[in-house]
Amino acid sequence: MIMEEIKKEEIKKTENINENNQIKNSNKKIALKKILTFIICLVVIGVLFILYWALYGRTIEDTDDAYVNGSQNIITSQVSGTINKLMIEDTQYVNKGDLLATVDDIDYRLALENATASLGKAIRYYSSLNSQVAQLQKDVIAKENRLKKAKIDYQIAKNSYEAGLASKHEFLTAKDNLNIAIASLEQSNSALDNAITQVSSTSIMTHPDVQQAITAYKKAYVDLERTKIYAPVSGVVAKKAIFLGQEVAPSQELLTIINLENTWADVNLKETQMKNVKVGNKVTLVSDVNKKKYSGYVQGISAGTGSSLSLLPAQNATGNWIKIVQRVPVRVHIDSDSIKENGIIPIGSSMKATVYLEKNSDKIVPFQEKTSSLYSIDEATIDEQVNNIIKNNVQ
Repeated sequence: MIMEEIKKEEIKKTENINENNQIKNSNKKIALKKILTFIICLVVIGVLFILYWALYGRTIEDTDDAYVNGSQNIITSQVSGTINKLMIEDTQYVNKGDLLATVDDIDYRLALENATASLGKAIRYYSSLNSQVAQLQKDVIAKENRLKKAKIDYQIAKNSYEAGLASKHEFLTAKDNLNIAIASLEQSNSALDNAITQVSSTSIMTHPDVQQAITAYKKAYVDLERTKIYAPVSGVVAKKAIFLGQEVAPSQELLTIINLENTWADVNLKETQMKNVKVGNKVTLVSDVNKKKYSGYVQGISAGTGSSLSLLPAQNATGNWIKIVQRVPVRVHIDSDSIKENGIIPIGSSMKATVYLEKNSDKIVPFQEKTSSLYSIDEATIDEQVNNIIKNNVQ
């Protein structure tokens, strides 16, 4: 009995050992399958990554460090005075040429009236100079005749005095009259020469006094026109700092107009991403505001990194230097058609940018000169008014 029990126990142990061995072998197979599966996954992922980089990844550079930017047209007054009319408010859309505000113009209207009077006075003075020349010429002729008579009287008085027919007093009186006639003629000639100098080689429009008066009139006219403040561009009003009754001065910032239909993106790429980036590369931008995709192209690359162009550039000449990857601002033009299709986006909002290194845009628009006729004055109108003033005052 005892031997049988021992044999049974040995059989059980043998069976347990075999069973454990089978389990271990099974676990090893499962582990090998998992390891093999993991290795295969890594190989597949590696192959996919290589294919992605070879076919797509090496041809793009992307970043989420990109922001919308636009022209912030700061509006100032060209003259000083008190705001007496205001037609705009923050967030309001205005069109180019719209009247935004006016400065009280009473002082400038009075200045224009004073300039008008001064111009008329200068013209009348010039006209009087011509008349004065003619009068002085007649005066010189009269004094020349008077001098001739004085010379004859002097010679008669001298001969009579030497012959004892006239007194010494009569002789001296004739001599004094001759000297007076000579001095009077010299004075008249000097006055005539001075008058001729003032009118010779000049016309009513080129005389210095008249020119000075015309310039003063134009200045007063221009100042009066500049009491009206217009919008130089179309856009949305922002940062309004102007109110009724406010005293303003030239160069004082009154408000800002932002044209949201002419915006660009400042894309800050790492310096390690800049190797193949060039002007003209196509760019896709995804706005955080509306999640829509905008198209554009690289319009320009900054001449320095963001840190070097900051107000306080970093100074790394210390012993505790740590290399920091710098970012280079890249200006990306946003296509106007893309803005019309997807809607305007506020400046300062974030975007995700993707630069396609092997694709160039066919819609490149060069930087263009921007001009405005709002700050020019119609000189033809001023000249017409000057001519009218001249006609009314010429004698």
